[in-house]
Amino acid sequence: MLVELFALPGAGKSTVAGALAKRALVTTRADLSAAWANNSALQRLAHIGRALTDSQAVTAALRFAFGARLNTRESMYRLLRLMAKTDWLRTRSGMVLLDQGFLQDIWSIFLSSKSASADPALLCSLIGALYDGIDATIVVLDVNPETASARVSARTHGDSRFDNLPDGQLRDSIAAASGLQRLIVESARRAGLRILVIDGSPPASIVTDRLLAALPAAHARTSAERASPGPRRISVVGATGSGKTTLAREVAERLDLPYCELDRMRQEDGDGSSEQSFQSQVANLALGEQWIIDGHYREVRHLIWSRAQVVVWLNYPMRLVAVRVLKRFLRKRRARAFRADQHRGLPAAARPVAHKGASWRRRLGRLVKTLRERSAYGRLLRADHPGVTIVELRSVAATRQWLREL
Repeated sequence: MLVELFALPGAGKSTVAGALAKRALVTTRADLSAAWANNSALQRLAHIGRALTDSQAVTAALRFAFGARLNTRESMYRLLRLMAKTDWLRTRSGMVLLDQGFLQDIWSIFLSSKSASADPALLCSLIGALYDGIDATIVVLDVNPETASARVSARTHGDSRFDNLPDGQLRDSIAAASGLQRLIVESARRAGLRILVIDGSPPASIVTDRLLAALPAAHARTSAERASPGPRRISVVGATGSGKTTLAREVAERLDLPYCELDRMRQEDGDGSSEQSFQSQVANLALGEQWIIDGHYREVRHLIWSRAQVVVWLNYPMRLVAVRVLKRFLRKRRARAFRADQHRGLPAAARPVAHKGASWRRRLGRLVKTLRERSAYGRLLRADHPGVTIVELRSVAATRQWLREL
C-alpha cells in the first residue's frame, strides 16, 4: 500500500511524514533510498529496464512529454527518473509512506520546464500508467498559498526552488503553483486514485493525528514500541558527505532532542576567527542534559565526547562518500544557477542574500583530513572516553537498521 503526501511547499509534508513514521509501521522515502543503495548495479539496472520496457507507461510518458512541450534537460531527466521508479516501488511490501512521490515529481517536471502546458487528458493517462498495479492513496495536505508562503519564508533550511525568493515573488510563485496542484489532483482523481484531503493549516501534531486515524489500524505502532527513551546526548561524526546532518536531524526529531550543527554555529560566530568564543559556546552546549550535535572539530570534540552518551560514527567507504560530495556539489550548482536565473533583472538590493557555506576547496580538504583521521576515531574514543558508547556504521543499510532499533 502506498500513502503519498502531496502539497504545496511549506505545507509540512516532511514534518508530518517524520511524525507519522514514529507512530505507524511504514517504509519511508529514506528507507527506500537506503534499500536502493544496497542493491547491486545489476539489480538496479534490472528494475530500470523493466520500468522502461512497460509499453503502456512509456507511451503515456512520451505523449505527455510532447503534449506538455517539455523543453529543458531537467524536465526530461525528471520524467525519465520518474519512470524508472515505478518497478522498484511495485516490489515493496507493507505500507510505503512518501513525502515526495509521483505527483510531486510531476509537479516538479512542470515547474522545471519554462513553457510546459498541462493537457488534462495526457496527464490523466500518465498518472494512470504510473500507478497501475499500486494500491495508492493520495493525501493532499491542503493549505492556502498565503500560509504556504509564510512557512517557506520562516523556515531556516530548505533547498526547493522557492527558498530564498523575495517575499512578493514567493507569494506569486506559490499562488501560480497552487493552480497546477489542483489540476494534478483532479487528474489523479479522474485516473481512479483515492484522494484524501486533510487541512494542513493546524500544527503538524494535529495533522498527523488526523492522518493516522485514516490509516488501517494494523499499521499503528504500539505504545511499547514508542516508549523507548533512547540516549539523550548524542554526537554524530563522520567525513564530509557521509550524511551526518541528515542522520542527526532525523534522530533529533525521533527522540525530540535539541539539534545543533557545528558548521552553522561556527559560521554564525562571525568570520570564524574567534576560537575562544566558539569553544565557549560548544562547552556550554555540551553541559546540557540533552542534545544531538552534528559535526566535529578537533579543538572542541573533547568537550562534546566527554559529555556524550553515544557517538555515532558514519564510517562509510571512501567511494560512497566521494560520490555523495560530488552529487552535493552538482545539486547546489544547479540550484545556484536556477536562482540566478530567477533573480535576473532584479536590482541588486532586491536580490536575496544567499547563504554561503564553506568553499569547495575547504570541503574537499576537510574530507581528505577526516578520511585520514577516521582510523584514529576508535582509538581516541576508547582511550580518552571509555564511558561513551560507540556506534560505528559502515553502510547505509546498517544506518537504517540502527534507526529502526533506536
